[in-house]
Amino acid sequence: MLLLCQAVLAGAESQDTAHCIAGLGAEQRQNAVPLGPDIHIVSWNIQKAGNPGWAEDLQLFASGAELAFLQEASVSAAIPGNLPEAGFLAFAPGYRNDSDVTGVLTLSRYPPSLECDFSSDEPLLQTPKAASVTEYPLAGRDERLLAINIHSVNFSFGLQRYREQLAALSTLIQRHTGPVLIAGDLNTWNNYRMQALNDFMAAHDLSAVRFLPDLRTTVFGNALDHVLVRGLQTASAVVIPVETSDHNPLLVSLRLP
Repeated sequence: MLLLCQAVLAGAESQDTAHCIAGLGAEQRQNAVPLGPDIHIVSWNIQKAGNPGWAEDLQLFASGAELAFLQEASVSAAIPGNLPEAGFLAFAPGYRNDSDVTGVLTLSRYPPSLECDFSSDEPLLQTPKAASVTEYPLAGRDERLLAINIHSVNFSFGLQRYREQLAALSTLIQRHTGPVLIAGDLNTWNNYRMQALNDFMAAHDLSAVRFLPDLRTTVFGNALDHVLVRGLQTASAVVIPVETSDHNPLLVSLRLP
């Protein structure tokens, strides 16, 4: 049975995180199909699906992926309809206005056994930044894949809120014994933010997928988008330049060791 829970941050305090942790390793759906040994993913800040041609690009890049991690995904754009083979979705809402809601959207071919949402308000704009957590069975293993789709806090003085958003995921990752995959727009636009992310990776034995050539979108010379893994090998990693968003999509093939 799919466990659905939501954890909302209020400063450093995380509510209902225990419910999400309790769902780790939850009973699989009857139609659950395990991932692996190869797992193909795409991660893309789709810029609210507001630019002509975004649907065609998404179909081109994500049609062969088991998992698609989208940030700034617009509800009104009906994004899942453009990937009919991705029959399951997990959406964590972020910014809202009178006509639309945007957030992080994880599309998958197969159903997750766990879904949790985390949200953290940006201190300057007071708009939410979201993370969606899903878990999937793996082929030939009792372990599960913990997958986190994140859009990090952007406009803030100092690093406190940025670190808090990452820290909200720490207990969950520590309790999870299988492979971990984190993908998204982590807004590492200066060296201090990058160091905070490096500290988080070191604490959880995560490594960053490398891209050569590195065509990721940058601000002040720093890449914003990342794919982080634990217990997974990188078979290939490509960045595709596009004109349909202000971020270039990341296409990564991973493999269970």
